[in-house]
Amino acid sequence: MRPVSLRSDESSPGEFLPAMRIVADPAGGAAAGGPPGRLRAVGVSADLIMSAFIPTQWTLEPQERPDNLSAAVLHSLSRPIPGRMAWGPLKSLILGGLTFGILPLISWPKRFGKFVVAEQQQFWHLVEWLRIRTGDADAAKLLDSVRNTGAVPTLRLVPLVMLIVLAVNFLTSFDASGLQRREILGVWVICLSVAYVSHWLHVHLHVSEVNGLLRRLNPILLRQHLPPMAQYGVGIGLRPFWLLPGIIGAALGAWWAIPAALAGSIQQRYCRGTSNRIRSELAMRVTALLQEQRPVIDVPTPNGFRVVCNNRLCGKSLPGAAAFCPRCGSRLPSVDTAA
Repeated sequence: MRPVSLRSDESSPGEFLPAMRIVADPAGGAAAGGPPGRLRAVGVSADLIMSAFIPTQWTLEPQERPDNLSAAVLHSLSRPIPGRMAWGPLKSLILGGLTFGILPLISWPKRFGKFVVAEQQQFWHLVEWLRIRTGDADAAKLLDSVRNTGAVPTLRLVPLVMLIVLAVNFLTSFDASGLQRREILGVWVICLSVAYVSHWLHVHLHVSEVNGLLRRLNPILLRQHLPPMAQYGVGIGLRPFWLLPGIIGAALGAWWAIPAALAGSIQQRYCRGTSNRIRSELAMRVTALLQEQRPVIDVPTPNGFRVVCNNRLCGKSLPGAAAFCPRCGSRLPSVDTAA
């Protein structure tokens, strides 16, 4: 098929651009200020204008930024310290009776010392977080108060010293006639009583130091428009389930069972109740401080503060302001009803 000849200003069917012909223009190049004999495009009469492109340097950040440090402080305060840091009355009665009061005296101070160290680390992290977050000058001074909440070396060593005295007296109580039971019984009661009273004082002194930390923390909380912390106590240990082992031991002649019951009672009350309440109250104030900050910081809600559906077959995790469960439709009790 013979090709169809087209003029220089025409285009073939199906083309969108005008026809272009490359011709030699000996004079065109010189007329345009270029070298002669330059090739010229015929049929295109358009001015090409290029605009300058300036790249943007904006950094797009998410609206809710994650804060890992705040999340770590919040989660550590909201969960109980792992481990069984206190014995119950039944276990203390059985093991204390089988070992004549020696095993609880070895285990209780050791467990309480570990508990105090773990609690002190959480307080230290909280104070450091407050210092970084608020920039308050008094927050740095709280570090000394946190150090005072540690275990008291003198009271912690008294039970060990009493056990050593008891062992030495027991080994020296043998003579030609055998063991002097009356002498060893009196020393046994005195040594164990002094040891358990010292442990009782140790727990009370630690509670007093923690209350001192809370008193020094309250001015910082008030400046951040947060409610102050209350003062907590553990009493003297007069609890019915703990008085029963003490009375049974005293009836059998083991008068050291009474101070042992009081010491075990306040240690269990503080480790399983009072300390958890103190740290939960502190965690609630950390949450309130994070909610007031702008821009909002994304901090996962701890398990202890999560609101779940009251339907046992559902159990969906819900936001704090939810009134209905979106999964099963159950109505959630309001704050006034739950209180």
